[in-house]
Amino acid sequence: MRRGVLIYNPTAGQRDRGAKMHALIERMRAEGLELVNAPTTAPGHATEIVKSLLPSGLEVVVVCGGDGTVSEAACGLVGSSVPLAVLPGGTSNVLARELSIPLEVVSAANLLLEGVPRKIRILYANDRPFLLWAGVGLDARIMGHMSPMLKRWLGRTGIFFTVADEFFRYEFPRLEVMVDGESHEATFVVVCHARHYAGPWVIAPEARLDSDEMEVLLFSERNRWRFLSLFRQMQIARGGHVTRGLARIVRGRTATIRSLESYPVEVQVDGDCVLETPVTCRVGEEMISILAPPDGHKA
Repeated sequence: MRRGVLIYNPTAGQRDRGAKMHALIERMRAEGLELVNAPTTAPGHATEIVKSLLPSGLEVVVVCGGDGTVSEAACGLVGSSVPLAVLPGGTSNVLARELSIPLEVVSAANLLLEGVPRKIRILYANDRPFLLWAGVGLDARIMGHMSPMLKRWLGRTGIFFTVADEFFRYEFPRLEVMVDGESHEATFVVVCHARHYAGPWVIAPEARLDSDEMEVLLFSERNRWRFLSLFRQMQIARGGHVTRGLARIVRGRTATIRSLESYPVEVQVDGDCVLETPVTCRVGEEMISILAPPDGHKA
């Protein structure tokens, strides 16, 4: 009998998933995989669960939740060869989209039996590992002020109320961005290691999860309607914000962002608002393995 752990966020997405997780545990036991039932109870708990159970001989870590919960579990696997299996259970599920993992949990669970390990490079925001992106400015404020209850029960509709409020409040703080020693100015920054953002939107068309470089998106204006166009082009043109000159992308291995205002600016890491400027993002040497479809397409 193989041994693993099933970590899940009971509040991510729009449904209580406890019953579905118990059914999955029974299904995997019949397939020769014993999964420890490990729901999270607080921010950071997924990392603690992984670190506490790794010494007991885990062969796989399974995580069902949003990108934040997946990222936390990945943090606990840094330095380990144990693979991570992702069961998309959040609102955006960007990591699953990047790796062509099915967005339906039952189909994604097949990867526990059929998936092949794919190497993903770890990045750091200060000392905090991350997989997808670190955003400085508006997106971090949205994540920081989001109502978990509205997000859980209304999904993207619940997020919209916070987005609309914060968008019209955003003051376009002046930011200094140093990418591999070269200085840039911006009013909104996203350090990207993933192509996708907020679900199916494309923020960094050339980004790759296994790359040893980051794509740093810089929006440098203070025009609210141009700012709105930035996000619209990510959504409808899948990267048109770059070709239309609404933002620039600078590639590098380190990026330090500091506020030129009299106050720090919020920073989100893989969808969780957990830091503030100044922040230094860097490409790490470590990689983790994530189970993905064998042919690179949805299983």
